[in-house]
This record gives sequence, C-alpha cells and structure tokens, in this order.
Amino acid sequence: MTEKFTNGAQTGGHGVSAADRAAQPAREAAAGSVSAAAELAKNATSMLYSAMTTVGADPLEATSTVIKHANDLNPVPGLVTDSVRTVRRVASPVLGADSGRGNAASDLVTLRRRGNGLIGVSHKSGSEYRKNHPAFALILDELTPDEARIVRFLAVAGPQPMIDVRTKSLFQIGSELLASDINMVAEMAGCRWRDQDRNYFANLTRLGLVRFSPEPVDDFRRYALIEVQPVAVEAIEKVKKSITIYRSIYLSEFGRQFTDVCFDTTNYHAGGWDSNERGDKTIGKGPPSRRQKS
Repeated sequence: MTEKFTNGAQTGGHGVSAADRAAQPAREAAAGSVSAAAELAKNATSMLYSAMTTVGADPLEATSTVIKHANDLNPVPGLVTDSVRTVRRVASPVLGADSGRGNAASDLVTLRRRGNGLIGVSHKSGSEYRKNHPAFALILDELTPDEARIVRFLAVAGPQPMIDVRTKSLFQIGSELLASDINMVAEMAGCRWRDQDRNYFANLTRLGLVRFSPEPVDDFRRYALIEVQPVAVEAIEKVKKSITIYRSIYLSEFGRQFTDVCFDTTNYHAGGWDSNERGDKTIGKGPPSRRQKS
C-alpha cells in the first residue's frame, strides 16, 4: 500500500487523513448535541403551546402552567431563548411562582439596603433637593402627545373652570347627576383628539399631575363659556329644573415641577389664556373675586 503525506498529515489509500479520523468522534458528538437541543426545543414549544391554549378556560392556571414549563426547561447552555427568559423574569414575580433561583431572601436584603441608603442620603448635610425626580422619565413614557399639551397648558394658564350639571331639588336632597367634568381644557390646549379628554384626565390624575377641585376659579364669568357647550346644554334641557355646580381643574405641585423640568414654556402663551385680563373697569368694590386682598 502506498502512503502519501499531505501537509504533514498521513493519509491512507482512500484519501482519509489521520486528522479527519481523529475529528470524526467529535463531529458525531456535536451532531448529537444539536439534535438533542432541537428535540428539546420542539418539546418545549409543544408544552408552551398546549398550556397557552387553555387560557380561555382558566387564565391564571394556564399561565402558571406556562411558568412551570419554563422552569422545567434545562436546554443545552447557550440555547435558552429570550422568550423563556422573559416568561421566567416577568410572569413569575406576578403570580408568585418560584423562579428556581431561590433569591427571595436576597431580594429582601437588597430592598432593605436600598431603603436604608435613601434614608442615609437624606441625613447628609449640605445636600440639595433633587429637582429632577427619578419618576419623570417614567412619566414621560406614560404620556400621550395630547396629555403633554394639557399639562403644558395648565402650567401656563392656571386653574381652569369645570362644571357638573345636576337636577335641582330642595336643599339638593335627592339631586341626580346629569353630566360631569365638563370643561374646555382639551380645546384650549390644542389637543388633536379632544373627545378623549376624559381618558387623558384619568391618566394624568393617576400619574399625580392633575387634580380636580370642588372649588371654583376666581372669576365666575369664566363659567359662562362652559355652560353653553353642547354637552352642558343637552344635559340642562333634559329636565325642567337643573343646577350647575362650579368646579375647577388644576396642575398639582408635582405636576408643576414636572413641567418645569420636562417642558419648555418659553414664549408659550397658552393660546392667549395665560392671562384673564379683560380690560374691565371696576366701579366701586366690584365682585368678590376681583377685590384685592389686603
């Protein structure tokens, strides 16, 4: 049998080198690992799909099943998908499922350490108030463009009039609410979707930026414009006797701080509503809201 040497590797008559023969077991092992990983991924997908199809019957139980399958997965290192990690990281804390890490005690220790750290920082002398609150970045992610316009408008224009329409009765006993929270803030702020103002205010209130007050604004004449809005007129015409309750909406102190940090109000005049000066000439003391407080 003739032997040939190619690049220092000895080959047989069939042209198979000694290096190839030595590497063959490694290649077979690798192929077996890939096959096993593929089979494991297939089984995992089947289990997750089977669990998710039961959501219509019992969502909580089905989600718990998904988490259990995610915890049972033990694939070849490096082949864990982002989806499995997401299920473990997000769903497990919500449902109180065991993530398999056993780090509940360490989490409590970490939280306690962070809390004590904040207390320690507040005790340091010479520290200044942090105007940029840590929640501001998160709040911006929770706002729509129209809601941002409302916040900026209230920061410049101040408290705005708002009314409720109720049935009129003796001493308001048994009075029924016909329409509530009627205002023109969305229109004045230039919102695109003005009919969604209730949803906007609900979110702004949730974030602590806006407050509703039972107190009226200083100038009662501002309510005349609100009372002739179609929603208010329709509610007033439903019954023989009705009464209008004057209220107001304003930016909270936290909301004002948020506006100062996150919005530029330079040269913004809120569509002319930044000032309520009507150019009136008052003879005598005038109405109570226009009297100067001593």
